Amino acid sequence: MTGGVKHRYRRSSTGLAGWLRSIAIELGGRPAARLCRRLRLTAGRTWLLRLLTAPAVPDRAPRVLGVDEFAFRKGCTYGTVLVDVGVEAGRVVDVLPDRTSETFAAWLKDHPGAEIICRDRATAYTKAVREAAPNARSRR
Repeated sequence: MTGGVKHRYRRSSTGLAGWLRSIAIELGGRPAARLCRRLRLTAGRTWLLRLLTAPAVPDRAPRVLGVDEFAFRKGCTYGTVLVDVGVEAGRVVDVLPDRTSETFAAWLKDHPGAEIICRDRATAYTKAVREAAPNARSRR
């Protein structure tokens, strides 16, 4: 039987998968797995993370773009998160694999349209904005 209730070869109903996906979105891997154990649901952290799908990256940047770095692994590997801080505040647009100006400038060139870029004081982001989006207003 296929449709809204279940799919072939699935280990859970589509309704349960939706609940587990929501838990994974809100809590992430290990905390989501702890909550599932508490609720007596069988779901490991890697299985929960596999339920998450990457959002489609738009062709154009949002009008108001937020830029910040984060640690994939504290002290070792850093990335850049790009967020739409306009009307749809808080929606993640893309995640870049590092925090270099070259990567961010390349993204800005591939995704034109940002009019206002909110950033911290990182010089790499300032350089990328000047290089790839000179008409955008940059705010700290």
